[in-house]
Amino acid sequence: MQTSPNLYRIGRVLLASLFLISGILKITAFSGVAGYMASLGVPLATFAVAATIVVEVGGGLAIMAGWNVRPIAIIVALFTVAATLTAHRFWEADPANFQNQLNNFLKNISIIGALLMLAVTDDGSSKK
Repeated sequence: MQTSPNLYRIGRVLLASLFLISGILKITAFSGVAGYMASLGVPLATFAVAATIVVEVGGGLAIMAGWNVRPIAIIVALFTVAATLTAHRFWEADPANFQNQLNNFLKNISIIGALLMLAVTDDGSSKK
């Protein structure tokens, strides 16, 4: 089956846009995000926010541009695993928040799957 290079690029940009926009929003609300991470029990929350911004903005831009997509998709996938297990613990949520946390957990699992598929299919060439 022939794939469309343009559709593939659009899909890659759409996937990466989640990380880029999320990282930019973290820059604009840095102290609030650090406080939230600390409330989740993340050690060195300020450093964790800075590292998160680097992964989200840098990884998002790299994936959008088609630069080193395979290794970066794996890095972003691993980051998303950690973020999911830290921030979307639906199994600990109270009944009012259970469905929201489960939805976010499953959404992130799907994103991890897309990143892993990207890691094995994107060779960075213009033919994709």
